[in-house]
Amino acid sequence: MNERRTLVLGAAAAGVFWVALFAFGAARSDYAQFTKAVSELGAFGAPHALAWNLLGFVTPGLLLAACGAGIATTLEGRRGALWWLLVGGGLGFAGTGVFPAVMANGSPVMLAPSTLGHVVMMLLSSLSGLIATVLLVRRVWCDPRWTHLRTAVVVGTLLALLALAANVFHDAIPQLMHRPGLAQRIGFVGHFLWYLIIAGRLALPATQSGARKPGLSPETGQFVSGNSAEQR
Repeated sequence: MNERRTLVLGAAAAGVFWVALFAFGAARSDYAQFTKAVSELGAFGAPHALAWNLLGFVTPGLLLAACGAGIATTLEGRRGALWWLLVGGGLGFAGTGVFPAVMANGSPVMLAPSTLGHVVMMLLSSLSGLIATVLLVRRVWCDPRWTHLRTAVVVGTLLALLALAANVFHDAIPQLMHRPGLAQRIGFVGHFLWYLIIAGRLALPATQSGARKPGLSPETGQFVSGNSAEQR
């Protein structure tokens, strides 16, 4: 049940974010999804900025933090480094809505305290996610209990890294050179897909035989080591 709840939380985070993004973008005649930054929807002075920051950043971020906590708890059974990194990444995402950017003539005012806070929250979310990905890859490769997760982790990680690279290096990609908004949205797609792919695989049976997966026992609330003959 914990794994299914984790998947629902990840799906809810993605759903709320993308519905809000297209809804708030459509409400502004001067806003173009392919060229405008997502942060402009919540910048100081933007129409419906408070509503966007709550629905577009804070709510999805909190849902991602809960999803990340579920992923880490299933894998580790405790609040270890992976738990703190995934929760911190989600809270960083939410924090971008707590500290809206200050915009002037379409560009962020970097010396404004709120803009600095916005950038710090973005970095917290990104760096926490990258480090958490490294820890997750190491765990599934070093622990034979999680062999069934390897394909999902590889696919999710590659998609997330490719999407991040498309966003960061969009100036070097002809199709994205003049579409920074599209590049940023590709980055967000990769970000949410990582959570959905990992959580989705955790929600599936570990083996075709339906052997029990490692994680928290619903009967005792304690961490169990997983698929062993003694447990069947």
